[in-house]
Amino acid sequence: MNTEQRGSPAKNLAFTSYSLVTLVTVASYLFVHLLGYGFFFLTPEGLVLSMRSFSFPVLILFVSGFNTPDLSVGAVFLFVWILYGLCFIVAWKWRKAFHAAFKKSASKGLHDVFSNFLFAMPLLSSMVLTAALAIIYSQSAVGIETGVPQLPSDPHEAFLDLAYAPVIEEVAFRLVPIGILMVVYVFALGKPMKELSASGNRLKLFSLALFYPEGAKKMAGLPNVDEHGILKGISSLEWLMIAVTSVIFGLAHLLPPNTWEVGKITSAFVQGGFFAVAYVAYGFEAPILLHWYFNYYFYFFDPAIAEGFFPTTIGVLSIIEIMLLMLGIVGWVVFTVVGLHKLMQSRKQPSQPPLQPLISPS
Repeated sequence: MNTEQRGSPAKNLAFTSYSLVTLVTVASYLFVHLLGYGFFFLTPEGLVLSMRSFSFPVLILFVSGFNTPDLSVGAVFLFVWILYGLCFIVAWKWRKAFHAAFKKSASKGLHDVFSNFLFAMPLLSSMVLTAALAIIYSQSAVGIETGVPQLPSDPHEAFLDLAYAPVIEEVAFRLVPIGILMVVYVFALGKPMKELSASGNRLKLFSLALFYPEGAKKMAGLPNVDEHGILKGISSLEWLMIAVTSVIFGLAHLLPPNTWEVGKITSAFVQGGFFAVAYVAYGFEAPILLHWYFNYYFYFFDPAIAEGFFPTTIGVLSIIEIMLLMLGIVGWVVFTVVGLHKLMQSRKQPSQPPLQPLISPS
């Protein structure tokens, strides 16, 4: 592949750097995912916990729900663990396959970074992380504290709570409310029902609207993120639902038995907004994996957990943590610079003169 195809040296360096960070980060996702299995089933404490039975909360819509009958802890964790694995497989294949996005970016620079969620996840998750940290520290500087979550004192029970929460919370706060809206949206404003009935695609459209809204909007002939970008590819109604669910997600962190303080509302709102946009743009796996990143993944970056159970991982995970923070900061800098550049370019463009009539009036 020649230099002209690859672009300028700066773009080549940007692609090489991001590709290396992405491969290392995605590898760390899979490593920590396996680490969680070992922590739960291959340690004496985790094995004892897996043989117990607990009642697990189930959220139906936002914060309303119920508790299940007592279920085997090991079976529940294994189900959640397999579900995360399925999400990684789906993230690899939807919208464009991970390897295809990687290959295309190699020839066209970083233009195709966002065509696959797993390829974009290191950047997106790092930007959400640095945004949340910036909010937390800024609020703390003026006396608005975020607080800490209420977790069991036993490390394995705490991990169980953190591993289980992303699934029930994403179903309750994103997949159900926004998914129902997407079903109504694509059937009401998409292609006429006659076309869908004739091709037998109603059930497919319904399923896509719930699990892969981007695909449903493409199928219904509606503006979508892949073809129109974030701003034009997400309708005003969708933005409204994203905002509403994010506000409720932030406020829900203050409900009992949570021990968060009022400062948690803003950081949770921002995180919820990112999760919701990711769901609309990429599908059900995206918000679940982003939430997994903050709960399950970062649990093993806790020095107490690393030193107590996996001391050999401390050095590697510390390096990865620094790399992720740097990636998030660089991502926001690039986002700001590109946004300002486009804003200035749009202001410099001269307005189009009115068209002159072909025949002047007599």
